Amino acid sequence: MDKLKAMAIFVEIADQGSMSAAARKLGVVNSVVSKNLTELESWLGRKLVNRSTRNMRLTQDGHKQLVRFKEILGQVNELEAHADEDLETIQGVVKITAPTFLGQQLLVPHIPRFHQQFPQIQLHIVLNDDFENMIDEGFDVALRASQMFDSSFISRPLSDASLRVIASPDYIKQYGVPSSPKDLTKHQCLVEGSLGNQRRWRFKNTRNEQISVSVDGAIYTNSGESIKHLCEAGIGIAQLPSFFVDGSIASGKLIEILPEYVLSNFCLHLLYHQKGTSNPAIRVIVDYLVAQLSGDELIRQ
Repeated sequence: MDKLKAMAIFVEIADQGSMSAAARKLGVVNSVVSKNLTELESWLGRKLVNRSTRNMRLTQDGHKQLVRFKEILGQVNELEAHADEDLETIQGVVKITAPTFLGQQLLVPHIPRFHQQFPQIQLHIVLNDDFENMIDEGFDVALRASQMFDSSFISRPLSDASLRVIASPDYIKQYGVPSSPKDLTKHQCLVEGSLGNQRRWRFKNTRNEQISVSVDGAIYTNSGESIKHLCEAGIGIAQLPSFFVDGSIASGKLIEILPEYVLSNFCLHLLYHQKGTSNPAIRVIVDYLVAQLSGDELIRQ
C-alpha cells in the first residue's frame, strides 16, 4: 500500500463527502478509492468511515486521523517545494520561548543535535513561566502546554501528555486520601496556571463520563516546578503532567492518588507565526522539534 496515496484519497473522501465523488475528483474508478480506504483502515487497525447505501460519515477516529493526515501531506508538500534547498547553508536567528520546566525537560535536550545539523542557525532560547506576547517580544517559535487560538499563528500539535494527581506521604498521613474527585474540594490543592488547568480539574469515571471539579488552595503559581516542590513538601495536592512527577513518584517523594479515574490529558503545541513559513531557519527548527517531540515517547518522559 502506498500510505501517502491512501491518506490523500481519505482526505479527498472527507472533503467531497462520498467515495464516488472523491473518485470523480481524483479521476479514478470507485474500486481504487474503496481499496485504498480499506487498506488504510486495516493498517491503522481502526475504522475511519461508517458506510451505508445512503450516506457516509467519518467516525470519531476518522475525524482525528483527518487532521493528522492533512498535516502529514502538508509537510510532504512543503518538503517537495523546498527539496532543492541546501540545508547546510541555511542561516539566521530564531528566537524560541517555552515555560521553564518544559523547556529544560523537553526542549533543551534536543538542541545539541539540531546545532550539529544546522550550525549556521543561531538560537535564542528564553525560558520563562510568564506568557509573553510573541509578536511584541519578537519570538518566532513557542512551546506551549495549551493551544493559542489566534488566526495569525500556526499551531502544530505534539504528543498528548498524561496527567497525574499527586500528594506527598506526609500530606496523606495528615489529611488522608480523597476517595473520589469530588473529595478534592475538601483538600488544599496547589493550582498551577501555566498548563491551563486553572482552578478546575477534569476527570473521567469508569463509565467514561466527564467529571469537572472546582479546586482551591492557599497557593497559586504559574510554575509547574514550584508546584512539584511545594507538593513534595506536603503543602497540598497537585495535578501535573507525568513528565513533571514520574521521577518523584518512583523515588517515593510523591504518591499518585485517584489513579482509577482517567484524567483528561492536554496536548503540547508548537506555535509560530504564519510569516515564519517563508523563513527557512524557522521552518527547519519547527519541523525538527515537531519530529522530536511527537509520539508516545513524550508521554513516558
